[in-house]
Amino acid sequence: MERKRVIRTLISFSLAATLIAVLYLSQNSDPSNPHSSVPRETWIHGPKGHGYAVMNNQQPWKQCYECHEKQGLGGEAYCQSCHDQSGTEVTIPQKPSQ
Repeated sequence: MERKRVIRTLISFSLAATLIAVLYLSQNSDPSNPHSSVPRETWIHGPKGHGYAVMNNQQPWKQCYECHEKQGLGGEAYCQSCHDQSGTEVTIPQKPSQ
C-alpha cells in the first residue's frame, strides 16, 4: 500500500512540474505571430525563411499585410521600406482589382 502511495505522489509531482514548465515556457511565445518560434536572423536569411515564404506566397495581401498591420508595422509600405533599406530591387505583387 505504501509503495502505491509513493508512486502516486511521484506521478502527481511530475504532472504538476510539467504543467508549471509548460505554463512558464508558453509565456515567451506570441500566439498571434507565426514567426515567433524562429529566430529573427533565421527567418530573414534562412533557407525556409522570408524569401521562401515570399516565393511561395504570391498573395501577400491575403496573409502578410493583414497580420503586419495588426502588429503596427504597416502593409505594403512596410515591405517596400525594408526592401529599400536593404537595397533589394523587388516588385511587390499587387492585389488584383476586382
